[in-house]
Amino acid sequence: MTTINPYASTYAPGLTAGQTAAQRANQASVPGQTRDQSPTINTPAVNVTLSPAAQAALKAQTDSRSIDAVIADAKSQIAARLKAAGAASALSNGNSTIDLSDMDRRTLYAVASNQGGGFSTDQQVVAALGMRDQRDQALASPAAQARLTGDYASLYQAALDQMDAAGPEEKATSAWSDQRAALVEGRKQALARPGLAPSGIANDSVAAYMKDTGSVVAGAKTRDFGKVATDVRAALDKQYSLATQPTAAKDGQSGDIDFSRFDDRSLSAVALNQDDQFSGHEVAQAKAEVRARDSAAIQSDYQSSSQDPSSFGQALITRYAGMTTEERQAAGWTPAVYDKIVQLQNASEKLAQMFNANGAPGTTAGPPSLLDYM
Repeated sequence: MTTINPYASTYAPGLTAGQTAAQRANQASVPGQTRDQSPTINTPAVNVTLSPAAQAALKAQTDSRSIDAVIADAKSQIAARLKAAGAASALSNGNSTIDLSDMDRRTLYAVASNQGGGFSTDQQVVAALGMRDQRDQALASPAAQARLTGDYASLYQAALDQMDAAGPEEKATSAWSDQRAALVEGRKQALARPGLAPSGIANDSVAAYMKDTGSVVAGAKTRDFGKVATDVRAALDKQYSLATQPTAAKDGQSGDIDFSRFDDRSLSAVALNQDDQFSGHEVAQAKAEVRARDSAAIQSDYQSSSQDPSSFGQALITRYAGMTTEERQAAGWTPAVYDKIVQLQNASEKLAQMFNANGAPGTTAGPPSLLDYM
């Protein structure tokens, strides 16, 4: 019998939107009820179809692998994928050479957090991007429904299911506990105030996701850049026609332009102005917004790395690798800047190795010196 997730005690018993995947599956397994082998759980009264995230969370409950086994499997998979891609590194000029997003969350976390100390920075970065991709895939559909119908409770439940797919190593961290507590509070607010987005919650990853992807331009991350610019032009013109605040822009020539509803690639379309669709005033304000967002992201990364300074460089590399070409251009993240970040990160790692070294047992050489790494 599947063990119920101990982190799920917040939820009330019974088949509700607040149950974890394990609870929903277990309810279908009690005497007198049947459960087939499909993702759909059958009971006499109700059929519950688990989302891919909920299925992953349920599978995580029965993962009995040791962390050494997880690490070994991750290394084996990465080596095989690098060989198949004909690549020596998981990153090339800041771009992924392999895709790890189909790995289970526990394996991805082992790589991203460098469990065992055997994963290179480029592998950690690609694994972190894989975790982000899994989150985006899990939240994309319920987020779209939430924007359309105001059903934020289901969105937060989807995020909880995705969080519950984590392994014991990730669940032991304060970051996981803080984020999960924020999601529980968000779902609580969503149930208490249907139709309203939860707010004022620290560590709310759903709110951050909604802000990052809350663009008025559909498919902005993947569509032809010229078409994105055309959609942004139409959205700005509509915004001007509806503006009522005295300082708000009524046209593209003056006033404060609200870019908060545009994702980074859409914003880049204005800042780069490749097809001359935007005025000088619009371009200037878009560039200022790009700088402000970039500065805020870097500051957040720096603050998050206070316990591990070497992770700051890794966060910057991850940020670069997660950007589109246009976003890099608009923010000034050139290949030369990327190369410098990689150099500094490599130096940071070498210094960390030197100062953490105790010397090899049975030798008289002692710890390595700085010259050994030069």
